[in-house]
Amino acid sequence: MTQQYGLIPDEWLVSYAAGALSDERALLVATHVAYHPSLKARVADAEAIGGALLEAQDATSNLDMSFDDLMARIDMPELDAEDEATPILTSDDDLPTPLRSYLDKPLDGLKWRMMGPGMYQHKLSSGPDGEKLWLLRARGGTEMPLHDHTGLEMTLVLRGSYHVGDKRFGPGLLELADKDVTNHQPMIDEGEDCICLVVTDAPIRLHSFIGRMIQPFIGL
Repeated sequence: MTQQYGLIPDEWLVSYAAGALSDERALLVATHVAYHPSLKARVADAEAIGGALLEAQDATSNLDMSFDDLMARIDMPELDAEDEATPILTSDDDLPTPLRSYLDKPLDGLKWRMMGPGMYQHKLSSGPDGEKLWLLRARGGTEMPLHDHTGLEMTLVLRGSYHVGDKRFGPGLLELADKDVTNHQPMIDEGEDCICLVVTDAPIRLHSFIGRMIQPFIGL
């Protein structure tokens, strides 16, 4: 998969619609979908088509349908790039419903723990197989530590923005990076703080000696 820019792939939407994601991943996907009307429609399509296919499977005892079979049978329409270019933006006190219900308080009302210069975190939960759900807050102009990935990292921007090379991530946009992504170093755009909802399923591999020394204390 390497790096995925902007929007969640269809296979994730189908897994979400089928209830096959962990609680941590499901919350992130639900929050991401809430920013984009066309993604909401795609989830509804996946739920309807997947339900009909599962009913057909139940009615036919010799039908053995794997997840890949299900994906092949779901004909998802192409996304309209213009529709997806500008997600629905929310104010600080009006987060997307899934995350607002989970937090039960505004972002500025949370307790943030320092990770490093200009960087703070708020841990939310831990799931199976080492999954962690957390919030990252970084000051405008902060250069994130150079790192590689040993697993999957899902980063959804809630406020502010950052860029990696020529790719810019603003509110509602999602970055997926896996173990094939190396020398990853997001740069927070100047201006307001950037706040992201993040799911990781394995520790990152920091390049700097100091970063590796403090990593056990920040739990990432």
